[in-house]
Amino acid sequence: MDIISNAEFNKRIKEAPLGAYLFYGEEDYLKSHAVKALKDALQIDEALEIFNFVQLDVLDYDPERLIDALSMPPMMAEYKLVVLTGLNIKKMVNNGELTRLTDALSHLDEFDYNAFVLVVPSGNITEEMPKKAPTGALKTLSERLQPVKFETPTQQKLTLWAVRHFEHHGIKASPVDCSYLIEHCGRSMFTLSSEIEKLSLYARSQGRDTLERADIPLICSEEMEYGAFEFSNAILDGRRGDALSILSVMKFKQVDPLMVMGELSGIFSDLLKIKIMSLSGKNASQIAAETGINPHKAGLYLNSARKMELSRLQRAVSMVSETDLAMKFRYDSGYLGLEKLICSL
Repeated sequence: MDIISNAEFNKRIKEAPLGAYLFYGEEDYLKSHAVKALKDALQIDEALEIFNFVQLDVLDYDPERLIDALSMPPMMAEYKLVVLTGLNIKKMVNNGELTRLTDALSHLDEFDYNAFVLVVPSGNITEEMPKKAPTGALKTLSERLQPVKFETPTQQKLTLWAVRHFEHHGIKASPVDCSYLIEHCGRSMFTLSSEIEKLSLYARSQGRDTLERADIPLICSEEMEYGAFEFSNAILDGRRGDALSILSVMKFKQVDPLMVMGELSGIFSDLLKIKIMSLSGKNASQIAAETGINPHKAGLYLNSARKMELSRLQRAVSMVSETDLAMKFRYDSGYLGLEKLICSL
Protein backbone atom coordinates (compact mmCIF):
# COMPACT_ATOMS: atom_id res chain seq x y z
CA MET A 1 0.00 0.00 0.00
CA ASP A 2 1.43 3.39 -0.99
CA ILE A 3 2.26 5.99 1.65
CA ILE A 4 0.11 9.12 1.44
CA SER A 5 0.65 12.62 2.81
CA ASN A 6 -1.41 14.56 5.33
CA ALA A 7 -2.86 16.65 2.47
CA GLU A 8 -3.86 13.50 0.55
CA PHE A 9 -5.46 12.09 3.70
CA ASN A 10 -7.54 15.25 4.17
CA LYS A 11 -8.81 15.03 0.59
CA ARG A 12 -9.62 11.33 0.93
CA ILE A 13 -11.74 11.59 4.08
CA LYS A 14 -13.93 14.31 2.55
CA GLU A 15 -15.13 11.75 0.01
CA ALA A 16 -14.86 8.50 2.02
CA PRO A 17 -14.05 8.97 5.73
CA LEU A 18 -14.35 5.32 6.70
CA GLY A 19 -11.00 3.51 6.72
CA ALA A 20 -8.10 2.24 8.80
CA TYR A 21 -4.99 4.43 9.04
CA LEU A 22 -1.45 4.44 10.40
CA PHE A 23 -0.27 7.94 11.36
CA TYR A 24 3.51 8.24 11.71
CA GLY A 25 6.29 10.71 11.02
CA GLU A 26 7.91 13.72 12.66
CA GLU A 27 5.03 16.09 13.40
CA ASP A 28 2.78 14.87 16.22
CA TYR A 29 0.73 18.08 16.31
CA LEU A 30 -0.53 17.49 12.77
CA LYS A 31 -1.49 13.92 13.69
CA SER A 32 -3.76 15.17 16.49
CA HIS A 33 -5.45 17.59 14.09
CA ALA A 34 -5.89 14.86 11.48
CA VAL A 35 -7.70 12.74 14.08
CA LYS A 36 -10.04 15.68 14.72
CA ALA A 37 -10.59 16.12 10.98
CA LEU A 38 -11.54 12.44 10.65
CA LYS A 39 -13.88 12.72 13.64
CA ASP A 40 -15.57 15.73 12.02
CA ALA A 41 -15.81 13.94 8.66
CA LEU A 42 -17.58 11.02 10.36
CA GLN A 43 -20.02 13.54 11.89
CA ILE A 44 -19.78 12.02 15.36
CA ASP A 45 -22.41 13.58 17.60
CA GLU A 46 -20.78 15.32 20.58
CA ALA A 47 -23.49 13.97 22.90
CA LEU A 48 -22.61 10.40 21.87
CA GLU A 49 -18.82 10.70 21.83
CA ILE A 50 -18.47 8.45 24.87
CA PHE A 51 -19.81 5.59 22.72
CA ASN A 52 -18.65 6.52 19.23
CA PHE A 53 -15.21 8.07 19.78
CA VAL A 54 -13.09 5.47 21.58
CA GLN A 55 -9.55 6.50 22.54
CA LEU A 56 -6.94 4.05 23.85
CA ASP A 57 -3.40 5.06 24.80
CA VAL A 58 -0.31 3.04 25.58
CA LEU A 59 -1.34 2.61 29.23
CA ASP A 60 -4.79 1.30 28.27
CA TYR A 61 -3.69 -0.95 25.44
CA ASP A 62 -3.55 -4.68 25.20
CA PRO A 63 -4.69 -6.70 22.14
CA GLU A 64 -7.83 -7.99 23.85
CA ARG A 65 -8.90 -4.49 24.90
CA LEU A 66 -8.39 -3.27 21.34
CA ILE A 67 -10.56 -6.07 19.97
CA ASP A 68 -13.24 -5.21 22.55
CA ALA A 69 -13.16 -1.56 21.44
CA LEU A 70 -13.49 -2.58 17.78
CA SER A 71 -16.31 -5.05 18.40
CA MET A 72 -18.56 -2.60 20.29
CA PRO A 73 -21.17 -1.32 17.79
CA PRO A 74 -21.82 2.40 17.41
CA MET A 75 -24.60 3.98 19.45
CA MET A 76 -27.39 5.65 17.44
CA ALA A 77 -24.98 6.21 14.54
CA GLU A 78 -23.72 4.42 11.46
CA TYR A 79 -20.03 4.61 12.31
CA LYS A 80 -17.63 5.06 15.20
CA LEU A 81 -13.98 6.08 15.48
CA VAL A 82 -11.35 4.11 17.42
CA VAL A 83 -7.96 5.75 18.00
CA LEU A 84 -4.93 3.98 19.52
CA THR A 85 -2.01 6.25 20.48
CA GLY A 86 1.47 6.09 21.98
CA LEU A 87 2.74 2.61 21.06
CA ASN A 88 6.47 2.18 20.53
CA ILE A 89 6.56 -0.01 17.43
CA LYS A 90 10.35 -0.36 17.60
CA LYS A 91 10.10 -2.04 21.01
CA MET A 92 7.15 -4.16 19.87
CA VAL A 93 9.23 -5.52 16.99
CA ASN A 94 12.00 -6.54 19.40
CA ASN A 95 9.76 -8.16 22.03
CA GLY A 96 7.36 -9.91 19.64
CA GLU A 97 4.35 -7.74 20.53
CA LEU A 98 3.95 -6.49 16.96
CA THR A 99 2.52 -9.86 15.92
CA ARG A 100 -0.12 -9.64 18.67
CA LEU A 101 -1.02 -6.15 17.48
CA THR A 102 -1.39 -7.23 13.83
CA ASP A 103 -3.49 -10.22 14.96
CA ALA A 104 -5.81 -7.81 16.77
CA LEU A 105 -5.96 -5.56 13.70
CA SER A 106 -7.04 -8.55 11.59
CA HIS A 107 -10.44 -8.19 13.29
CA LEU A 108 -11.01 -4.84 11.56
CA ASP A 109 -12.69 -6.62 8.64
CA GLU A 110 -15.23 -8.21 10.98
CA PHE A 111 -16.49 -4.85 12.25
CA ASP A 112 -16.97 -2.65 9.20
CA TYR A 113 -18.63 0.16 11.16
CA ASN A 114 -15.23 1.34 12.50
CA ALA A 115 -12.89 4.02 11.33
CA PHE A 116 -9.56 3.23 12.99
CA VAL A 117 -6.33 5.18 13.50
CA LEU A 118 -3.05 3.94 14.98
CA VAL A 119 -1.10 7.09 15.94
CA VAL A 120 2.63 6.37 16.38
CA PRO A 121 4.65 9.14 18.12
CA SER A 122 7.64 10.59 16.32
CA GLY A 123 10.66 8.30 16.53
CA ASN A 124 8.68 5.21 17.60
CA ILE A 125 8.83 3.38 14.29
CA THR A 126 11.74 2.73 11.92
CA GLU A 127 11.21 4.76 8.76
CA GLU A 128 13.31 2.96 6.16
CA MET A 129 11.49 3.86 2.97
CA PRO A 130 13.09 3.75 -0.46
CA LYS A 131 10.85 6.22 -2.29
CA LYS A 132 7.25 5.32 -1.36
CA ALA A 133 7.63 1.63 -0.57
CA PRO A 134 7.43 0.89 3.17
CA THR A 135 9.71 -1.74 4.70
CA GLY A 136 9.94 -3.62 8.01
CA ALA A 137 7.23 -2.84 10.58
CA LEU A 138 5.78 -0.18 8.28
CA LYS A 139 5.27 -2.79 5.59
CA THR A 140 3.73 -5.22 8.08
CA LEU A 141 1.28 -2.64 9.42
CA SER A 142 0.48 -1.31 5.93
CA GLU A 143 -1.04 -4.68 5.10
CA ARG A 144 -3.87 -3.71 7.45
CA LEU A 145 -3.63 0.09 7.63
CA GLN A 146 -3.20 2.95 5.17
CA PRO A 147 0.10 4.65 6.12
CA VAL A 148 -0.05 8.46 6.36
CA LYS A 149 3.26 10.27 6.89
CA PHE A 150 3.30 13.59 8.78
CA GLU A 151 6.43 15.53 7.97
CA THR A 152 7.59 18.73 9.67
CA PRO A 153 6.50 21.61 7.44
CA THR A 154 9.12 23.65 5.63
CA GLN A 155 10.20 26.92 7.25
CA GLN A 156 7.98 28.86 4.85
CA LYS A 157 4.89 26.74 5.52
CA LEU A 158 5.53 26.77 9.27
CA THR A 159 5.84 30.57 9.23
CA LEU A 160 2.56 30.97 7.32
CA TRP A 161 0.88 28.55 9.74
CA ALA A 162 2.10 30.66 12.68
CA VAL A 163 0.71 33.82 11.05
CA ARG A 164 -2.69 32.15 10.63
CA HIS A 165 -2.56 30.75 14.16
CA PHE A 166 -2.06 34.26 15.56
CA GLU A 167 -4.99 35.43 13.41
CA HIS A 168 -7.13 32.71 14.96
CA HIS A 169 -6.40 34.31 18.35
CA GLY A 170 -7.19 37.79 17.02
CA ILE A 171 -3.57 38.96 16.77
CA LYS A 172 -1.70 40.27 13.72
CA ALA A 173 1.85 38.94 13.40
CA SER A 174 4.30 39.53 10.57
CA PRO A 175 6.01 36.60 8.81
CA VAL A 176 9.37 38.02 9.94
CA ASP A 177 8.36 37.95 13.61
CA CYS A 178 6.84 34.49 13.22
CA SER A 179 10.11 33.27 11.69
CA TYR A 180 11.96 34.69 14.70
CA LEU A 181 9.49 32.91 17.03
CA ILE A 182 10.34 29.60 15.33
CA GLU A 183 14.08 30.24 15.71
CA HIS A 184 13.55 31.07 19.41
CA CYS A 185 11.20 28.22 20.37
CA GLY A 186 12.03 25.47 17.87
CA ARG A 187 9.99 23.76 15.15
CA SER A 188 7.68 21.63 17.31
CA MET A 189 4.13 22.67 16.42
CA PHE A 190 2.89 21.57 19.87
CA THR A 191 5.36 24.02 21.43
CA LEU A 192 4.64 26.80 18.94
CA SER A 193 0.89 26.48 19.39
CA SER A 194 1.27 26.91 23.16
CA GLU A 195 3.65 29.85 22.79
CA ILE A 196 1.40 31.59 20.25
CA GLU A 197 -1.53 31.31 22.64
CA LYS A 198 0.56 32.85 25.46
CA LEU A 199 1.80 35.66 23.23
CA SER A 200 -1.75 36.41 22.06
CA LEU A 201 -3.05 36.60 25.61
CA TYR A 202 -0.16 38.89 26.57
CA ALA A 203 -0.69 41.23 23.61
CA ARG A 204 -4.40 41.56 24.43
CA SER A 205 -3.58 42.22 28.09
CA GLN A 206 -1.47 45.16 26.86
CA GLY A 207 -4.39 46.51 24.83
CA ARG A 208 -2.82 45.49 21.51
CA ASP A 209 -4.00 43.41 18.57
CA THR A 210 -0.48 43.14 17.11
CA LEU A 211 2.54 41.05 18.10
CA GLU A 212 5.70 42.96 18.87
CA ARG A 213 9.07 41.25 18.38
CA ALA A 214 10.15 42.15 21.92
CA ASP A 215 7.23 40.08 23.27
CA ILE A 216 8.85 36.84 22.12
CA PRO A 217 11.96 36.66 24.38
CA LEU A 218 9.95 38.24 27.19
CA ILE A 219 7.13 35.68 27.18
CA CYS A 220 8.37 32.54 25.42
CA SER A 221 10.57 29.72 26.61
CA GLU A 222 13.62 29.00 24.48
CA GLU A 223 13.74 25.66 22.71
CA MET A 224 16.31 24.13 25.07
CA GLU A 225 14.26 25.05 28.13
CA TYR A 226 10.90 23.71 26.94
CA GLY A 227 9.75 20.59 28.71
CA ALA A 228 10.39 20.02 32.41
CA PHE A 229 11.18 23.70 33.07
CA GLU A 230 8.06 24.90 31.24
CA PHE A 231 6.15 22.14 33.04
CA SER A 232 7.37 23.30 36.47
CA ASN A 233 6.58 26.94 35.64
CA ALA A 234 3.04 26.03 34.57
CA ILE A 235 2.52 24.14 37.84
CA LEU A 236 3.80 26.96 40.05
CA ASP A 237 1.90 29.63 38.08
CA GLY A 238 -1.33 27.75 38.70
CA ARG A 239 -1.78 27.11 34.96
CA ARG A 240 -3.15 23.60 35.41
CA GLY A 241 -4.47 23.40 31.85
CA ASP A 242 -1.03 24.19 30.42
CA ALA A 243 0.67 21.77 32.80
CA LEU A 244 -1.75 18.95 31.91
CA SER A 245 -1.29 19.71 28.19
CA ILE A 246 2.50 19.45 28.50
CA LEU A 247 2.09 16.24 30.50
CA SER A 248 -0.21 14.79 27.83
CA VAL A 249 2.51 15.38 25.20
CA MET A 250 5.08 13.66 27.44
CA LYS A 251 2.67 10.78 27.93
CA PHE A 252 2.02 10.54 24.19
CA LYS A 253 5.76 10.40 23.55
CA GLN A 254 6.16 7.76 26.30
CA VAL A 255 8.57 9.83 28.35
CA ASP A 256 9.38 7.85 31.49
CA PRO A 257 7.36 9.50 34.33
CA LEU A 258 10.16 8.79 36.80
CA MET A 259 12.56 10.67 34.54
CA VAL A 260 10.11 13.61 34.43
CA MET A 261 9.80 13.47 38.20
CA GLY A 262 13.58 13.44 38.60
CA GLU A 263 13.94 16.50 36.38
CA LEU A 264 11.16 18.29 38.27
CA SER A 265 12.80 17.52 41.60
CA GLY A 266 16.08 19.01 40.41
CA ILE A 267 14.38 22.11 38.98
CA PHE A 268 12.31 22.82 42.08
CA SER A 269 15.35 22.33 44.32
CA ASP A 270 17.39 24.73 42.17
CA LEU A 271 14.54 27.27 42.19
CA LEU A 272 14.35 27.18 45.99
CA LYS A 273 18.12 27.54 46.31
CA ILE A 274 18.13 30.47 43.87
CA LYS A 275 15.17 32.10 45.63
CA ILE A 276 17.02 32.05 48.96
CA MET A 277 20.19 33.41 47.35
CA SER A 278 18.24 36.17 45.57
CA LEU A 279 16.68 37.23 48.89
CA SER A 280 20.20 37.75 50.19
CA GLY A 281 20.82 40.15 47.29
CA LYS A 282 22.78 37.97 44.89
CA ASN A 283 22.40 38.41 41.14
CA ALA A 284 22.37 35.80 38.35
CA SER A 285 26.14 35.94 37.75
CA GLN A 286 26.93 35.42 41.44
CA ILE A 287 24.37 32.58 41.69
CA ALA A 288 25.85 30.87 38.62
CA ALA A 289 29.37 31.15 40.03
CA GLU A 290 28.41 29.73 43.45
CA THR A 291 26.08 26.95 42.30
CA GLY A 292 27.75 25.87 39.06
CA ILE A 293 24.44 26.31 37.19
CA ASN A 294 24.82 27.46 33.58
CA PRO A 295 24.67 31.31 33.62
CA HIS A 296 21.89 31.43 31.02
CA LYS A 297 19.85 28.90 32.95
CA ALA A 298 20.56 30.70 36.23
CA GLY A 299 19.08 33.86 34.73
CA LEU A 300 15.93 32.06 33.61
CA TYR A 301 15.53 30.36 36.99
CA LEU A 302 16.10 33.64 38.81
CA ASN A 303 13.32 35.33 36.81
CA SER A 304 10.94 32.51 37.74
CA ALA A 305 12.02 32.44 41.40
CA ARG A 306 11.39 36.17 41.79
CA LYS A 307 7.73 35.66 40.87
CA MET A 308 7.19 33.05 43.60
CA GLU A 309 6.66 33.46 47.30
CA LEU A 310 9.24 31.60 49.39
CA SER A 311 6.57 29.72 51.37
CA ARG A 312 4.86 28.53 48.17
CA LEU A 313 8.15 27.35 46.71
CA GLN A 314 9.04 25.51 49.95
CA ARG A 315 5.66 23.80 49.90
CA ALA A 316 6.15 22.84 46.25
CA VAL A 317 9.56 21.30 46.96
CA SER A 318 8.06 19.29 49.83
CA MET A 319 5.17 17.99 47.70
CA VAL A 320 7.46 17.14 44.78
CA SER A 321 9.67 15.15 47.14
CA GLU A 322 6.66 13.26 48.53
CA THR A 323 5.39 12.50 45.03
CA ASP A 324 8.82 11.34 43.91
CA LEU A 325 9.05 8.98 46.88
CA ALA A 326 5.53 7.60 46.30
CA MET A 327 6.26 6.93 42.62
CA LYS A 328 9.55 5.17 43.36
CA PHE A 329 7.98 2.90 45.96
CA ARG A 330 4.85 2.38 43.83
CA TYR A 331 2.37 3.95 46.21
CA ASP A 332 1.27 5.86 43.13
CA SER A 333 1.52 4.89 39.49
CA GLY A 334 3.49 6.96 36.99
CA TYR A 335 1.51 9.69 35.34
CA LEU A 336 -1.25 9.52 37.95
CA GLY A 337 1.22 10.79 40.56
CA LEU A 338 2.20 13.69 38.29
CA GLU A 339 -1.45 14.54 37.62
CA LYS A 340 -2.16 14.57 41.35
CA LEU A 341 0.82 16.87 41.88
CA ILE A 342 -0.48 19.33 39.28
CA CYS A 343 -3.90 19.44 40.89
CA SER A 344 -2.54 19.76 44.44
CA LEU A 345 -0.20 22.73 44.02
